[in-house]
Amino acid sequence: MRIAIVTHFDVVSHFVNANRIANVFTKQGHECKLYNFDAKEVPEDNILYVYTFFASSINYLARFLPEKRVVFYTACEGFPILDPISSERTLAKEIKIVANSDFTKMCLEATQLPCEGVVPHGLQMDYLQYDKKFYEYVKTWTKEASATFFCLGGNYQRKGLDRFILASKLVSRKISNACFILHSGKGDLNIPAMINNLELSKNFWFTNSFGLLHEDKINALYKLCTAYVQPSYCESFCIPTIEAFRFHRPVITIDAPPMNEIVINGETGILIPSSKVQQVQHREDFVMPFHLYSVDDLTDAMIKMAESKHFKSDLIRNIGEARKRYDAGNVYPKLLGFF
Repeated sequence: MRIAIVTHFDVVSHFVNANRIANVFTKQGHECKLYNFDAKEVPEDNILYVYTFFASSINYLARFLPEKRVVFYTACEGFPILDPISSERTLAKEIKIVANSDFTKMCLEATQLPCEGVVPHGLQMDYLQYDKKFYEYVKTWTKEASATFFCLGGNYQRKGLDRFILASKLVSRKISNACFILHSGKGDLNIPAMINNLELSKNFWFTNSFGLLHEDKINALYKLCTAYVQPSYCESFCIPTIEAFRFHRPVITIDAPPMNEIVINGETGILIPSSKVQQVQHREDFVMPFHLYSVDDLTDAMIKMAESKHFKSDLIRNIGEARKRYDAGNVYPKLLGFF
């Protein structure tokens, strides 16, 4: 099969996912080529579009209709905002929309948009290469730590990075030699000021280099950590959770979709209870359900992960099955069935 995979090269997460899919398709013997969304010509008859669901995305795909078969592999952080009688709804019926999670599927169908099925994201789970020099450099800082917690995410409100920073302060009061690594950058939250105000600088490292570290350096941080913390209020899938699984690291996150689709409480991580849901509008694109939670609950989960070696060992043993479930070679071929 000849397939064109179209995405936005300037959106790193989608570009990386598109490359992963292309690698899987190519290994299976399909002729596959990547295109930036602004390519003037896309000659292939089968189009796989990898991008977030926006009204503009549907209008963009109209350029390929009706001559080509179009599959839109999409993500939703919330409920799409569309005019009830918009042309996008009619166009959406002419393509096949595939969600990256049950949560995304629910958001689409709740706004009366068609969804053909769900194919979760995957990783090459046997890719365990990491930057050894970077690993040793960071390890000199964490070598005295009884536990190291890692968090990765863009500096946006929905990522809940302030919760991770506050919980880190509370954990450090109980476990003075715990270390915390936050891989993020500039954005909604003034992270350096918050770290300074909480007097966290001794055992808290804010990389301030989000989007700039090579995958092998990030892999080193997963390998170093005791557990990965995903403090987001809202996600469409949450790839860092399965990146942590790749290195057999348990995950602490909220008991809300899609995180609880990936992490099983007490088996592959700890799910923190949600205290309430707050609807937050993101520009003119989505209404996001923010699942809020207690910083104390996050703190307790981190302390339990640090102090209970037996519990953590049980989680690590269970992660093996999750790694198979999210291996790119197992999940991405399912996309071919929608053409």
